[in-house]
Amino acid sequence: MGFIDIPGIRSLEETRQTPVGGRTQEEELGRTAFLELMIAQISNQDPLEPAKNEAFIAQLAQFSSLEGLQNLNNSMDTMVASMRSSMTIDAASLVGRNVLIPTNQTGLNTRGGIAGGITIDTPASDVTLEIVNSSGQLVHRASFGPQAAGEMRFNWDGVSENGEPMPNDFYQIRAFGDVDGIAQPFQVTLPDQVVSVSITDGGLIANLAGGNSVPAAQIREIQ
Repeated sequence: MGFIDIPGIRSLEETRQTPVGGRTQEEELGRTAFLELMIAQISNQDPLEPAKNEAFIAQLAQFSSLEGLQNLNNSMDTMVASMRSSMTIDAASLVGRNVLIPTNQTGLNTRGGIAGGITIDTPASDVTLEIVNSSGQLVHRASFGPQAAGEMRFNWDGVSENGEPMPNDFYQIRAFGDVDGIAQPFQVTLPDQVVSVSITDGGLIANLAGGNSVPAAQIREIQ
């Protein structure tokens, strides 16, 4: 006897591959398997010793927890993919840009100057800036007088105290404040160029022309 082709009946493989409510039938079977087991348990239980309501409630709570965890995992996967895509875009936009970062060393650029900032933690009666070349020689000193707490900007034109233009080199820049007669060091932020960006589990790492690598979160300003 031959097989009868009944419209609307699909094979098991077709059923598994057909989406149901945005999910595959295979996923849907996983979600309903728990309820099917509960129905089978009810149908085959001993009428003289039926399962207690508390047991069914506990099983339903387990099913609800499992469903919630599955949805949470799917949401987290989507969020992680979105964050990585955003990080890639941010990384591309940083390459080739000059940024201000907390550091005490930078290169003298082709424009012949260095513009940076000083983070003054405590009001000082006088703030002094010192610039030293790669040989350890002091080439410039500047005094800015009394300064309140906050960010102070400075701009060195690349000229020594003798009025000579300084060569392209890496320079160390130090800042001190006179606080109650004691020289207190202050953090300096200096410019450097981003040559590449590394995407890590901890976030973006900016690799700089001066050889330093800093987390993108430490970038104070993008120029």
